[in-house]
Amino acid sequence: MEVEYRQRFWIILFLTLFILTGSFRTFGNQSPCCPEDPEFSYLLSPKTFQRYQYLVRYETFFSAFLAKEKGFFVILPEDYFENSGARYPVLFLLHGYNFHRTGRWWKVHSPEKAKRLLCEVKEEEYHWLFHEDIAVVAYAMMETKNRSYRDLEKSLEVRFQELSQHGGLIKSDYSPKEIAQSIVSYNLHPKGNLDDPFHPLQKMVIVIPDGDNGFYTDENEGKRLFPETKSRKGCDDFHPGEALNYSLFPFLYMKPGALGKHESYFLELLQYIESRSPYKERLLRRRGLGGVSMGGFGAVKLGLKYPRLFHSVSSQSGVLDIGLLQDKWMLKMVVPEFLEVFGCLEPNRLPPSSSFDLRHIQENNPLTLIKRRREINQLTRRFYFDYGSKEGFDWITEANKNFEKLLKERSHQIPVQPFNGKAGHNYQFWRSRSGNILQHHSDVFLKVLPSPE
Repeated sequence: MEVEYRQRFWIILFLTLFILTGSFRTFGNQSPCCPEDPEFSYLLSPKTFQRYQYLVRYETFFSAFLAKEKGFFVILPEDYFENSGARYPVLFLLHGYNFHRTGRWWKVHSPEKAKRLLCEVKEEEYHWLFHEDIAVVAYAMMETKNRSYRDLEKSLEVRFQELSQHGGLIKSDYSPKEIAQSIVSYNLHPKGNLDDPFHPLQKMVIVIPDGDNGFYTDENEGKRLFPETKSRKGCDDFHPGEALNYSLFPFLYMKPGALGKHESYFLELLQYIESRSPYKERLLRRRGLGGVSMGGFGAVKLGLKYPRLFHSVSSQSGVLDIGLLQDKWMLKMVVPEFLEVFGCLEPNRLPPSSSFDLRHIQENNPLTLIKRRREINQLTRRFYFDYGSKEGFDWITEANKNFEKLLKERSHQIPVQPFNGKAGHNYQFWRSRSGNILQHHSDVFLKVLPSPE
């Protein structure tokens, strides 16, 4: 009898410790490519002494279209495990172009250096999480304790203060207080009183995919210019000899994996998330899609091509009229993947001698796609876009103005404001508008539309 009692005691104790240590929460959470980074540890493996705990997961899945594993982050609502019966809408956020991939400032000759640079600059699928700090902003805006905009701003300040103590802010960044002011006082609620009531966001699952430099588009030719990729793992490393020297200049290279069928891959990822991932039973068929720069183009393009898949769409500094890029001579040198995706990149020749496929450009041009819509006015409730007054790229400003004219909208250009990166093409500007982006998607989700159409 005593032996049976002891067995029960140890079973109960084990189960109690299992629950308290959060072991039930570790499903599907894999090690990221840069596990030694303190910011990764803070967000993905929070310690008990942290004031704020984040449910961020790093996952991989094998993409048949790209023939390799692809990494992505999942940000779960704070009550995801406590409220096991709740189901959530899902928001996909697409990153921008990674200039480090082209080797203009470094040589991509070794897998060690590729991985080291990835961990240093935190580009691609890392960008939204570690530059726009979307988990921090989303958690603050979904927190029910924040009843006023003052509460929200203070919550953001304290959260960013703790984040900075774990390596989350670089020295040249703004202070936690300034970042919070930029998000709330100067952007989310610029003309109101901080004591005005704030209504927390609709709780949602946020997915951050790795889109490489593929413009979220299936490349035109389908040819393989790179040598066969030996590394099938999710981290963006590679073996010597896998880089493509895409011009006659011996120091300009592209990493493998930058090209391929990236529109098909994204749709493949969406299907995986909702049908095979550990989160499939907890997701509503209510989806949002957003992005910055190249990701802004991808979000609007995919939102227009597949309107029944997405209820809400957003773009920050997106190239919303890629027809403007077909005559850019320097673009072929600086962004060679755009040439390969939308044209024909000839090996062993200078990129400017290659040509674009105008038909393929128009088939994927947001401006062309929107012209084909019968009811343009219906888009305004689902689409949000903005761009800075100091973007530094004429084609981004012109593209957004063309988009405004087509929608018969007034200017969506954001002027220089305190602590917003001078409204330039940078993460500080996009972070300052992250609250507006999340608010847009939440507002659409809360309408509980039966379908996007």
